[in-house]
Amino acid sequence: MSIQVLSAQEFRQKLAGLVDPSRSLPPLELSIVKDEAIKLCLIFAEVFGESLDRKTLWERIGNGMLVCAAKCGGDWELFLDQMLEYIKADAGKVAANKSIDSWIESMECKPKEWKEQFIRACESKRMFIIVKARAIWNSNKRPSPYTEDRASDGFLDESPEA
Repeated sequence: MSIQVLSAQEFRQKLAGLVDPSRSLPPLELSIVKDEAIKLCLIFAEVFGESLDRKTLWERIGNGMLVCAAKCGGDWELFLDQMLEYIKADAGKVAANKSIDSWIESMECKPKEWKEQFIRACESKRMFIIVKARAIWNSNKRPSPYTEDRASDGFLDESPEA
């Protein structure tokens, strides 16, 4: 279990009750957070460990999101690392995966509050996220629709043109 490190100011604010841990992003931003979580689930499906039964893919990803979000203390990098271990992803496969590299780059430039909201969404909206990810996975009949050329706004558009 990881202990969250706080600055003195953050500690005083939490102690005084000035920080609301359930504060939320605006609805549009929350939608983007869920889209990013769906993209990440698609990547998890792509690098899912070969030693595991593929029939348990979505169950394992969903359970991993719950367990890893609880353990990571709001640290998205730790969440990602723990999830990859949970699904027994091969390190070589992960390192060679361009989708995960693009996803990491997009997360690195996001503010801390956004990343924390992402972790909370992975935990609290995991069923919604895996249902959407599985539907996209099945409709595309290929490992992951999240590639450089499809990472634009139309990524999650389920219309035939997308």
